[in-house]
Amino acid sequence: MSDQTFLPIDFVNRMEQDLGPDFHAFLRSYDENKISALRFNPIKADDAAKTTISHMLTGSVDWSPNGYYYDEDQRPGLHPYHSAGVYYIQDASAQLPVEMLSPNPGDFCLDLCAAPGGKSTQIAGYLDGQGILVSNEPMKNRAKILSENVERLGIKNCIVTSEYPDKLAERFVEYFDKIMVDAPCSGEGMFRKNHDACSEWSLESVEMCAARQAEILDRAYEMLIPGGRMCYSTCTFARLEDEEAVAAFISRHSDMKLIKEQRLWPHQVKGEGHYAALLEKADADNRYEECKDNRETYSLKKINDKILNDYLIFIKETMTNPKEWRGNLLLLNDLLYMLPEDCPDFDGLHVLRGGLFLGTLKKNRFEPSHALALALKPSEVTNSHNLSSDSAEIDAYLTGQSIRCDVKDGWTLITVDGYSIGWGKAVKGQIKNHYPKGLRRYDT
Repeated sequence: MSDQTFLPIDFVNRMEQDLGPDFHAFLRSYDENKISALRFNPIKADDAAKTTISHMLTGSVDWSPNGYYYDEDQRPGLHPYHSAGVYYIQDASAQLPVEMLSPNPGDFCLDLCAAPGGKSTQIAGYLDGQGILVSNEPMKNRAKILSENVERLGIKNCIVTSEYPDKLAERFVEYFDKIMVDAPCSGEGMFRKNHDACSEWSLESVEMCAARQAEILDRAYEMLIPGGRMCYSTCTFARLEDEEAVAAFISRHSDMKLIKEQRLWPHQVKGEGHYAALLEKADADNRYEECKDNRETYSLKKINDKILNDYLIFIKETMTNPKEWRGNLLLLNDLLYMLPEDCPDFDGLHVLRGGLFLGTLKKNRFEPSHALALALKPSEVTNSHNLSSDSAEIDAYLTGQSIRCDVKDGWTLITVDGYSIGWGKAVKGQIKNHYPKGLRRYDT
């Protein structure tokens, strides 16, 4: 048996008892290198994107149609497609729960413990711009990362909040069709790639996590519409946090039914391991339509066109169909947002992102946001300039340099192989770089 001294002895003893004959195969998996995966973003990616980076890919993920394993040496996080939101780097095992939840376009979805955003962005891909996604993360610093990932993948119909589940449950009673609860856990599935996680683990921490998971699940239950479905998942192997947590939850809520339960073990699949359970709430009294009709939506105040004048000039000059950008507009101080249709009422909640951030109304001008650029397609703008993903020009753009090219003056959508990546502003044959300074590879 190999040296596994970094593993807590109490964890090893418990796994030996739980796994029996499979224990030694499980233990040997810690000697293997971690297996890395990514997931293509259907909002932006197409078959051409997969072909372009096919040299990085080593195979597909069986349970995730957009998931692929990649060669770690290729470092896809540095490829321009990552900056453009064409794919999201995510462990293969972690891609299972959303596939089980199976959201549909038009669903009202909640990702209750959403940071850093892997499952939220996966849900958004299935919604395809229709319906609502509320992505919540109680920890403010983690919620910021969540919001940045939602932005990078060009998602328009997501509200990012930072609240504890009890406050959300007060607002959204029997509201959501689909709920993802990727609960905070003892993180045993992280031990192989992060040995530091071992030092934070104890049998007591497993019990503490189980108690917290029970409370989170109960709040999620209150927000699930009759007839709706919830997926509960963790990246831990402890039965107390997994099968036993689900069994206890069902015993507290007799109208909840277990539809499917699945485990991915690191010694049986290519991935770090995951647990997921799909649950459904009964609708014995046929209340689904009633609850749908009772959903409160955000009450928008009409904004005077005079205040919006610079924005209206921008969309007239920049967008191929300006009327599409006169939708549900919300102005917060000088920040302009476009809310998704049927946006929930989020007054009184801490919101980091209310739909799509369009840009900032400044004195005598409108400055479009990076989020808007990432959400656009070249066909939606009058002025775009494409850079090849293997060119020196895209590297120059990502480091903040200007680009020389023959395009008409004005705001220009910069694309990489046709996928939007940011803004530039053309003046007399030169595009001034508007790629955000905080995202540049080498800030100039």
